[in-house]
Amino acid sequence: MKLRYFGYYLRKFETQEKFLFNIKSIIDAFVSSKDMALKGSFKRGDDKLYITPVTGHQNLYYFVRTSDNELIKRINEQSLKVGELTDRLSENEKVAYASYVYLSDDDCILACAGSTSCPRFDDFAGYINELFKKVGLDNYELSIEALTSNSEKKDLLQMEMVNSVYIDVAADRGLGKLITQELTGSTESSIGNFRITIEPSGTNLKQMFAKMLNRLVPGKNAKNEQGVTRIGAKAKHDELKGQLTDYWLDNENNLTDSLNPKATKVLLPDQIAAKFDSNLQIDGLYKLYIANNGLKKQADSLLQKYTNSMQFTVKSKGVDNVHQLNTGSD
Repeated sequence: MKLRYFGYYLRKFETQEKFLFNIKSIIDAFVSSKDMALKGSFKRGDDKLYITPVTGHQNLYYFVRTSDNELIKRINEQSLKVGELTDRLSENEKVAYASYVYLSDDDCILACAGSTSCPRFDDFAGYINELFKKVGLDNYELSIEALTSNSEKKDLLQMEMVNSVYIDVAADRGLGKLITQELTGSTESSIGNFRITIEPSGTNLKQMFAKMLNRLVPGKNAKNEQGVTRIGAKAKHDELKGQLTDYWLDNENNLTDSLNPKATKVLLPDQIAAKFDSNLQIDGLYKLYIANNGLKKQADSLLQKYTNSMQFTVKSKGVDNVHQLNTGSD
């Protein structure tokens, strides 16, 4: 499982102005409110979507897709314990799918982790934007973008430790044709592109990776006749950072941390929080994200109102019930 990092901003439809506003306090107010009708009004197909805090972690939330009535009841009672979702999933994997969402207190940064079938970061953005519309904040839109970095050849050649190497190869050229021939008996097979992964145990691939870069990456001595479309590595720049990160040559890549797949269900939230707190690249990439998008923090009196949980109850019980049409008879 991967923990992926994102920056976010809000946009006003009226002016198309983009600005930074931390939504954590709004989400905290919403999840602590007593408006069960509103909370139960978010659907994807036959399932419902919920955001609920992970007990004992003030920055971490479950983002759940489920149709299980017992689980919905526990979420509504705010009595869901750490590990209970995975307990339920071990009984029946179709009961629920839950991602983890970590929200920074200080910056407009979030991190998401979840398996293939779990709600994704774009589902989370859709959920928040739907919430805005339901409570009358329909002039605002949340946009989420991956925190990314670009690597250059000189950066990759300076890596202190290279743990794995990835090579994307076009099946209809050079090296790709040879491999396709071996796999299928013909170079005409429509196998498409594929990836070669080199992962020897406990070996630093730094020297081998440098040779591969000089041989396969276009430049003075390489014409890229082998059909290599992309090359990268799991590596670290220096020993002080102590973290292996995925780097791709001339390609933007989402900042990620690897989570221990063997971590117990109780310890996984602790691991996510620790990874977020110890990642040394977040700050620099977030500053780059802000600069590239021309973003600044901005106070907003209307958004600020929704940092109070009572605002959601008032909205739902008022004459002008914004989300009534969306809840139906559920």
